[in-house]
Amino acid sequence: MFPFLIRVDFIIATALLVVAPLILLAASIRRPAVRGHLLAYWRASSLLMITVYLMIDGRPVAFVAGNAALVLIPLALYVGDVLFIAGDSLPSDSPVAIWFRRWRGSATLFCGASLLLAGPAIRCVGDVEGKAFCTAWLKPPRELHWALHPDVDPAVLGDAAAVGLLIYGAYLIASVGRGVYGAWR
Repeated sequence: MFPFLIRVDFIIATALLVVAPLILLAASIRRPAVRGHLLAYWRASSLLMITVYLMIDGRPVAFVAGNAALVLIPLALYVGDVLFIAGDSLPSDSPVAIWFRRWRGSATLFCGASLLLAGPAIRCVGDVEGKAFCTAWLKPPRELHWALHPDVDPAVLGDAAAVGLLIYGAYLIASVGRGVYGAWR
């Protein structure tokens, strides 16, 4: 049952956290307020992509990164990030803004539910390959690997993701610094 839930979580995450915001981003080309929220979202959600590539190589830090992404995404949607400070700048009558608000609520609820499912996977940080529970989390990303990058060694993808994680860490420190500095002003 648990592997089935993991697969459903992966499929819903792809639809709700990749496809839907891409459509919204294309629709928001003339709506700077909505576009700003979506760009902050994409910067936060890039941690999910990093997580998937870390999981392809079976790196334990992926479980921490994945859970962190599920917390950071709603924060970026409602608060913003280092490059965009969210506010009440969304026009209420715009269809794109209405769809954005609906999607933001759905994405936030999904991130919360997914965090409940993925939270226990933190215990996989110590030993990924030795536990059936942990390897169940690695199966959907590894299937994606074979669909998207069949000729690329998983270690190469894991190394690229590790570099991405370092860059993301710098971005996160800058975002937190902006938040702390803004609170003291």
